[in-house]
Amino acid sequence: MALLFAGGVLAGLINVMAGGAGFMTFPLLVAAGMSEIEANASNFVAVLPANVVGSFVYRHELAGVRKHLGFRLFLAGLGGIIGSTILIYTGQASFRKAIPWLLLFATLSFALGPWIKRKLERDFAFDGSRWLWLSFLCEFLVYVYGGYFGLGMGIVMFAIYAIFSHLSIHEANAIRNVTITLMTVISIVIFARAGVIRWQPSLVMMAGAVTGGYFAVKLARRLPPQLVRRAIVVWAVCLTGLAFWRYL
Repeated sequence: MALLFAGGVLAGLINVMAGGAGFMTFPLLVAAGMSEIEANASNFVAVLPANVVGSFVYRHELAGVRKHLGFRLFLAGLGGIIGSTILIYTGQASFRKAIPWLLLFATLSFALGPWIKRKLERDFAFDGSRWLWLSFLCEFLVYVYGGYFGLGMGIVMFAIYAIFSHLSIHEANAIRNVTITLMTVISIVIFARAGVIRWQPSLVMMAGAVTGGYFAVKLARRLPPQLVRRAIVVWAVCLTGLAFWRYL
């Protein structure tokens, strides 16, 4: 319990400064004795406060993006239902086989997301606003992935917004947080009904994440977010390599 709380504190700090807290919380939950599918489901509970707080912080920015917000929420809810249901019905064996590839996707998304965004902005005159339907399709697929696993989906969402819209970073954050919050809550309900959430460890880690996020503001001013981000990338690469060695 002490390790999970400490891991939650660290995850809260990481989430505020650079994102990618799931790379810390998921392996810790596995190390605490959970099966992979239990750790994945419990991880949804542990990281929920980050998105809830983000939704509250960016509530004013939602006023400027209401045009398609209702449809995006519908896509998030439907994607969460589909992804979580697939996880429950395919079971532990299939999930274990998928973990290395899911972690590889999440790691590449986290590592290359900012570079892809800069390159598209610099080298291509692509007007993504004319391809709104494609943006919604991509977002829906990410929500399905998020309902199944979730690591790295926030970075992918930012990339989609950068390509297909003219949203500011704050408007993109507002949409991302509120849609992922809805998807996460729906997934938690489905996982809870299936009995795959270990509540005590999840809530202990959640408490740590809330504590870490609260104190992260002062620390964030002293520690360069880019340094934290690079450390997460190194950790994610090691974790992905271990997953390929262990599960394949």
